Amino acid sequence: MIPAKKHLRDLLRVRNPVARARYLRLDKNENVLGFEEEFVEKLRQEITSDFLTTYPEVDSLYQKIAQWIGCNRENIYITAGSDAAIKSVFEVFVEPGNTVALLSPTYAMFYVYTQMFQARLIEIRFKKGLFLSAEDILKVINEHRPKLICIANPNSPTGTILAQEDLGEIIDVAFKQNTIVLLDEAYYLYYPVSSIDRIYDHPNLVVTRTFSKAMGLASVRLGFTVAHSDTTKYLHTVRPMYETNAFAVRFAELVLDNMHLVEKNLEGVRKGKEYLEKELDGLGIPYFKSCANFILIDVGSFEKSIELGNALYQKKILIGSGFKDEVLQNCIRVTIGNVEQMKFFVEKYYEILQQM
Repeated sequence: MIPAKKHLRDLLRVRNPVARARYLRLDKNENVLGFEEEFVEKLRQEITSDFLTTYPEVDSLYQKIAQWIGCNRENIYITAGSDAAIKSVFEVFVEPGNTVALLSPTYAMFYVYTQMFQARLIEIRFKKGLFLSAEDILKVINEHRPKLICIANPNSPTGTILAQEDLGEIIDVAFKQNTIVLLDEAYYLYYPVSSIDRIYDHPNLVVTRTFSKAMGLASVRLGFTVAHSDTTKYLHTVRPMYETNAFAVRFAELVLDNMHLVEKNLEGVRKGKEYLEKELDGLGIPYFKSCANFILIDVGSFEKSIELGNALYQKKILIGSGFKDEVLQNCIRVTIGNVEQMKFFVEKYYEILQQM
């Protein structure tokens, strides 16, 4: 057996779960409301023989995203999922031995790429109650001058946000310290506040987004970056032959042409969250407010989180549980669906609690 690179030998990756289709999937923060059959039929009609045998053409999608975002095409780089967008930032800017700062806990791929590109990791830890201040972040930037700092806003798995004025100060200070700020806005639209307008005078800022969450296209793997044109030019140097696949391009275009469907789903999630929070309040079950499409419920212990996850699995409901991080180990994470889906979850969850 030919060994892998030394720094990759202990990089552990967890396989994705299989056979999720038969369950209510509240474990991965996907858009679980789905699309109407009429719209799905429009997608099917796009799949012709020529469509299947032709390489993807991305120019029209670049233009549509630019129009939606309100920027120039030169500010955008399309990728196969936002994790590929994040990887491109590491590829372009992070060299072995550089320092990468992460809010922690956060999106798993930030840790993976930090190790993959042989960077030195500094974690800016959330405190009990999921508290983390802008001062904590500014201190790390000023003292360690990291090459890159990754901030998800809203953050996953905590659901927390940094205020725009705090983000502005962080981006300004990072610019003075020659630190790249990778701002992941994967949950944009659930929290419709963005820092994209800062890219024009901050070439150290790269914003990443995905079509996997509110846009409802997790299966096609599509994301993009928005950055100063000088920065985007560098990101394009690591572009594969084709940024993504033809399914992703055409389906994303159709979603952008039918944003009323996305808005309908957003309203469904808003009502579903209100319903779930009201039910949890009524049952006296503690939880953390979230700015994304999920809620963390405090169940009291790591062991109980595992037990609840297994019990809900038996009732055909998937959730996030078994978090190893100390600020989350007492929690389960529940993706928000519509009111009907949340009623089903609450009913089964209450049944399990009665039996414990």
